[in-house]
Amino acid sequence: MTNLIYCEILKIRKSSVFLVLNIAFALLPGISLFKYFNSPGVGWNAYLSEVLHLFSAILVIGFAFTTCWAFGREYTDKTINDLLVKPVSKLNIALSKYAALFLWNSLLTVIMFAVVVLLGAYIGLTGGAAGLILRYFAAFYATAALTMLVSALSSFMANVTRGYLAPIGLIFVIVIIINFADNLGLQAYIPWTIPGLLLTDGALQPLSAAILAATSLAGFIGTVAWWRYREQR
Repeated sequence: MTNLIYCEILKIRKSSVFLVLNIAFALLPGISLFKYFNSPGVGWNAYLSEVLHLFSAILVIGFAFTTCWAFGREYTDKTINDLLVKPVSKLNIALSKYAALFLWNSLLTVIMFAVVVLLGAYIGLTGGAAGLILRYFAAFYATAALTMLVSALSSFMANVTRGYLAPIGLIFVIVIIINFADNLGLQAYIPWTIPGLLLTDGALQPLSAAILAATSLAGFIGTVAWWRYREQR
């Protein structure tokens, strides 16, 4: 299992997508400079609360892309047949991909948060404290972790459609759904907007947690079952 995870990490690290996304997640927080650079008196609490809530939606888009790419590239690169004939558990292959994605998505989360904090320090925000920053990091990472779970739906679609083009289309649909949910106040009932509630509300309602869990399990179980049974035919 360790070798499988290491192999998946190498696939990610040696791809151009890895470099491009890392740079993108480092540059995106620069948006906050336009709003806060000439805003005297803004404190760290207001800054982190608003900026991180905005970027929680970007995590949804980014993680959906990394997930569908990691699974879909096996079909577009025509390496899926090599994986299927190897005397290795197909369950372990799928799990190793999820493990590698967890590490990559965690890295993207840390990069984004670190740049947000560095920009806040550069702007000269007031009321900064290590405890406050750590509290927001914990909430932001928890939001990212929940976003990783719901992104399993993208991996299932990538396998069903045998590529990553259709799941990328799903990402555009997700963006539209997020906008509608924000305008109609339905964030607590849409799987892709539920993780962001951790930053605004500090906790999830039981119904929201159930929707998130059901969506994540459906994507995960569907992906594992596809690799275990469907692709053997």
